[in-house]
Amino acid sequence: MLQVDHYDLIRQKIRDGMSQRQVARELGHSRNTVAKALKFNIPPGYRMSQDRSKPTIESVANIIEQWVRDNKKSHHPKQRQTAKKIYQRLCDEYNFTGHYTTVQRYVKEAANRRQEAFMPLEFEPGEEAQVDWHEGYVIDNGVERKVNFFCMKLCFSKAPFVYPYERANLESFLDGHVRAFEYFGGVPRRIAYDNLKTAVTKVLHGKQRKLNERFKQLRCWYVFDTRFCNIAKGNEKGDVENLAKHSEQWFLSPVPHIDGLDELADKLLADCRKDLERPGPAPYGKQSRQELLDQERQYLYDLPRERFEAYRGSSTFADKHLMIRWDTNRYSVPTEYAYQSCQIRAFVDRVDIYHKHELIAFHKRCYDKDQFILEPMHYIKLLRSKPGSLDNARPFKGQPWGKDFEFMRRELEYRYGSEGTKRYINMLLLFDKYPARQVKESVRMCVKCRAFSDEAVESYIRNNGLITITGKSVFATIGDGRRDLRIYNALAGEAVA
Repeated sequence: MLQVDHYDLIRQKIRDGMSQRQVARELGHSRNTVAKALKFNIPPGYRMSQDRSKPTIESVANIIEQWVRDNKKSHHPKQRQTAKKIYQRLCDEYNFTGHYTTVQRYVKEAANRRQEAFMPLEFEPGEEAQVDWHEGYVIDNGVERKVNFFCMKLCFSKAPFVYPYERANLESFLDGHVRAFEYFGGVPRRIAYDNLKTAVTKVLHGKQRKLNERFKQLRCWYVFDTRFCNIAKGNEKGDVENLAKHSEQWFLSPVPHIDGLDELADKLLADCRKDLERPGPAPYGKQSRQELLDQERQYLYDLPRERFEAYRGSSTFADKHLMIRWDTNRYSVPTEYAYQSCQIRAFVDRVDIYHKHELIAFHKRCYDKDQFILEPMHYIKLLRSKPGSLDNARPFKGQPWGKDFEFMRRELEYRYGSEGTKRYINMLLLFDKYPARQVKESVRMCVKCRAFSDEAVESYIRNNGLITITGKSVFATIGDGRRDLRIYNALAGEAVA
């Protein structure tokens, strides 16, 4: 086969005026070869007039095609048939006599023919962001645990936002949007999603979706449009898919050692800011992503004056034990709301309980299962009618008020016997009359002054730090700390009299 140098020599001689016959005679080529060199500027290479037949593989081609299609439909990627497995089955089941490499090559060609082609996309500043969840592992206080990560990415600047949550539930989904908008400094005109259960309650015909009511409220609050991908078409939001992989490989590698999700959140936000130092996408590679984000912020919608409350709501009734149930856990309400209707607002970090639009209780959110989250103050009033429940009441287990109360009870029962328990209950009932901070301070000072009496505790509160028993001043707890010794002489004289 003639090379480029031969073609070049032939074409130069023809250009210099020699005939094809003369060139063929001088160079020892056939006239057809010389004519071919004039027809093609460079050697066209070897070309088959028709495809080479493959009788060995063609006899089982339909079978391989079917198995490749079955592989594509399999929901378990790790259990799909490999080329080696297909070759083994052909030999065992169909007496195939060809070589393994022949099957391997055909399987690859068949799989490639079924690969989907994609359209390159380009977005205007502020036009679209994309949202998705992904999972990852961290070492939290020495224990490995799984965490869910909310991801949002702006499609023009490629600016990322990643935030950790205990669960990928509705309240976390809403909270992630609020935090992302505040991080970016505005709201994109449109956000793309796949068919997340936290946003889509039902997939209807075509592009139609039935949306979660709270998600619709979020969309109305920030006034952005939505775009939902076709089912099983995550590639339609490829930017955020890439962000999920990037955060796993860069933000979570090596596995972070943290002390709670708040520390992890700070780390991820720092990683996102550092990521903005990377060059922007083509054709903006000369600018950093931070510079592109600064440009894009001008096209984002302004944030509303008030922050959207990212909670999931529900209505229920408080039971006879002053508890409402939420997410397998039980949370307490004050005594007067037993059997009353309540509205629950579950945030990421807390649970608020309302009655007729009035906040009556709030608790730190618990993500364990079947737990009791009880506020002891909610049960204080019940001690009036049920004093015998003091020792076995679940809300009072573990001395929730502190060691001073435990010491006070021990001293009261030592001095007054069974009457001491009643005095201790009377002291606890002060929580229903006075602020908790004042009651705790009073008990602390009475223990310090060794004034072991429920009357002394209430006296300290009523008399602004002056403790009296049976109408007489015993200790003054304000001033420079010095005591007039005459008070003891007066007390001694009364005792003698």
